[in-house]
Order: sequence, then C-alpha cells, then structure tokens
Amino acid sequence: MVLGEIEIARTFEGPLKAPGHLIRVAQQVHTRLWTEQVGAELTAPQFGVLLALALEPGSDQRTVGERASLDKATMAEMVGRLVRRGLVLRRRDPADGRRKLLALSPSGAQLVREATAGVVRVQRTLFEPLDPAEQQDLVAVLGRIARLEPVAIAALADARPLLDAQRAVGYLIRVGQQVHTRLWNEHIGADLTAPQYAVLDVLSLEPGIDQRTVGERASLDKATMAEMVSRLVRRGLVLRRRDPADGRRNLLALSPVGQEMLRRCTPGVDEVQRLLLEPLDEAERSRAMDLLQKIARL
Repeated sequence: MVLGEIEIARTFEGPLKAPGHLIRVAQQVHTRLWTEQVGAELTAPQFGVLLALALEPGSDQRTVGERASLDKATMAEMVGRLVRRGLVLRRRDPADGRRKLLALSPSGAQLVREATAGVVRVQRTLFEPLDPAEQQDLVAVLGRIARLEPVAIAALADARPLLDAQRAVGYLIRVGQQVHTRLWNEHIGADLTAPQYAVLDVLSLEPGIDQRTVGERASLDKATMAEMVSRLVRRGLVLRRRDPADGRRNLLALSPVGQEMLRRCTPGVDEVQRLLLEPLDEAERSRAMDLLQKIARL
C-alpha cells in the first residue's frame, strides 16, 4: 500500500511512529492526566454527556450520544449508570414514547461545576508543548481525522479552549481513536489488536529483547504488557524464556506463527494508517505527525 509513491510504513518510520499508534499514546496521556486532575469517579465520556446536558437540557438520548460521540449501545449503558448514580434524570417524551429525554439532576449539575477546573487543567496540559499556532493546527487536523464537518472544524480552530467538550483536544483525540478502532476492525478484524500488533512489530525489529523494554517500545504499562504477553504466548505467537543472566527478566521473540501473523496483517495495517490520514493533504499529514509526537512525549 502506498501514500503517493512512498510506502506508508516508511513515511512514518515504522508502525510505532504511525498515526494510529501516536493517537493511541496521546489517548493514554489524556487518560493519565484525567485520572490525576479529575479522578476516577467521572470518566471523560461521562463528563461529555453531562456537559452536553448542561448546554442543551432536555435533549433526547440519541442527540446527546451524538454530541458526545458515543454509539447507541455505549450511550444506553452510560445513561443507565448515570441515572443510577443520581446524576441524570430520564423520562419518556410525551410526544413520542420511543424517545428518552434527559436532564441533569442537581447533583449532576454540581458535579459538572466541580469537575470543570480539572478538565480545563487536563486540556491546558495537553497543549503545553505547543505554541498558539500549533494548538490551532492540532485542533484542525484532529478535527479532520475525526471526520468532523468543515464548518465544525473551522469553529474548533477559532474557539478559545476548552470547556465545551466539542472544543476539547482530549475529546478530539478520543474521537480520532474511535475512527482508528473502526478502521482497524474493518481491515484487520478481531484476530489481532493494535497494541498486540505493536508488540509483534517490536519483536520483529529487536528479537530476543526483554519484556519490559518491549512494553516501553509499544507504550504499554507493566500490567497490561504482562497480560498481553501471556495471551500471545498461549496463542503461540510469541516465545518467552528466562534470561540466563538474570532470572527476573523474560526474553521474548516471535514464533514462526507470530512472524506469519505479522506478515499477513501488515498490508491491512498500512491501509488503516493511510485511511486514518486520508482527509489531510501531504503537508497536513506531516504537521499532524509532528504535533501528535509532541503530545505523545507527555
């Protein structure tokens, strides 16, 4: 698969510098900052729902889900949880019994007020590595990657940050990650996840390295990496052995089956990366990669 005349893997110096990988790392950075500044009681998607209701009280459930970029099933589960927590009020539309109308409860409105300062700190921290022009460029390219309408992207680029969920860089990173996940499912399927592919790719480049280093290369924390390697070993994709020089270290390598899986999936992965940046022209793609790498370094 090519991007212009250059193979996309070469364009981005390997899959671990591909846009999908960088968006995933940026999402990890956002999640870490969110946990530090907002806490674990309110997730970013939940805040998006509550904020949408604060801005448009009485909206129907489908519309709120669209505002927060949540699919129907996820939205239904989330609203049920928020209702049980007493944060959202839900009732049937008297004009259409199939529609559910939502509103913030007093507790929900209070939680939005309390969380807002932390949310603003998260967005400001994500923007810290960027100058004002780069901040506008990041919002613009992420809006394009997220497949937002041009008029919405223009509004995002001109907006002052960062209270409206539709204007938050964290929101755009999340939606960009959703686009990447959808493309991955279409072109790779359920056989191999993007983080698993990253692990296999690292091992193809550096066979025999230790498990901790592989996790660092693939941007995976220690617990996630341990569980993932165990799963890949059980599937026969990765070989694991103790380091004879240090019994505490596990050394990893691709099995022949893992090599074949990597070879088979790579064309689809290249296509995912190409499609992810398809809305951008060549200069914008380069700009997007530079900006995402700055965010990922956080």
